[in-house]
Amino acid sequence: MDELQKILEAAENLFRKYGIRSVTMSDIAAQLGISKKTLYLHIENKHELIEKIMALYISSERQMCNKIGITAIDALDEMLKISMQVQHNIENMNPSLLFDLRKYHYPIWQQFEAFRNDFILNLMRNNIDKGKAEGIYRNDLNSDIISRIHIGCIHIFTDDELLPPDQFPRPVVHKQFVMYHLHGIVTKKGRLLMEKYFNQSEHNIKS
Repeated sequence: MDELQKILEAAENLFRKYGIRSVTMSDIAAQLGISKKTLYLHIENKHELIEKIMALYISSERQMCNKIGITAIDALDEMLKISMQVQHNIENMNPSLLFDLRKYHYPIWQQFEAFRNDFILNLMRNNIDKGKAEGIYRNDLNSDIISRIHIGCIHIFTDDELLPPDQFPRPVVHKQFVMYHLHGIVTKKGRLLMEKYFNQSEHNIKS
């Protein structure tokens, strides 16, 4: 692993644990056991650091979703496995991270939104179309509308007034959202399949 990769991984771990605003470049250098001077040989400033981390995150998420899409048994299996990955990300994330990103590094937040409104939107739309063809999702669903509603709910995770994190932990909110979404779109066949998958440890998304 090269030095830049080590820096990005260390910084991402700190951001996930403490949020973006509260982590300084000095904190990152100390975590790596290097001087700030050495750190700045690889990264010009904190904004550039966050931008590189976001680029890696988006690339990783694309690869993960594509892999799941290839190996999934059906549309419901795909949705649950992607949801489990999202769940894992949220469980290891300080609630302030997304808020900090949106408020203090808005151009990078816009990159995240562009990824969501392009790749993730198409992923959700294709999943719904696939599930309808398989008889797992209701055939009367408008795939474009439902997929847009689904990805639009990302803003819930940055709305601390609507869902204060100390009262409603983000992993709990996410689990409830997944269940709400799935119960609203599955057919009778899909509901039976949900029960089957929820009894399998590899689909442990249920609250």
